Amino acid sequence: MASAHRYEPIDGGVGLESEVVAPTYDAGSGADEGVGYETSIPIHPKILAPLSYVLPPLTGLLVIVLEHRNTYARLHAWQSVILGLATTLASLLLFWVPFAKAVIHLAALVAMVVCGVRAWKGADTLTFFKLGVIGDFAERQVLGTTVLPF
Repeated sequence: MASAHRYEPIDGGVGLESEVVAPTYDAGSGADEGVGYETSIPIHPKILAPLSYVLPPLTGLLVIVLEHRNTYARLHAWQSVILGLATTLASLLLFWVPFAKAVIHLAALVAMVVCGVRAWKGADTLTFFKLGVIGDFAERQVLGTTVLPF
């Protein structure tokens, strides 16, 4: 699924930002200037991207399945899905350790709130806030270098 957006990643660790650059058009071409915010469904990316973090991985999967045009929303949806699955896997593997589940879920909740707020704030400039390895994997999935069924 190719997107019309150009993407400029910044390699690195947790909390680094990258820009999803909207395509540029000639002034006389008649193209819509707001094309960087076009979506497959009638919800603005400023709402769609943070919505992915409400109930991960379910809301992230919903955004991935329904949204095909907006790279920014898909990046946040993939990050939400991976964060939700990693949280579930970690809590299942460490179920026998006292308080481990609580610590894991608390850390995931903080990460989801931070990512949701950053997704909302970064929507105006299309700046993607990524969580280290999880964000890197989300970038590779959306940009087509990793093949999964979505």
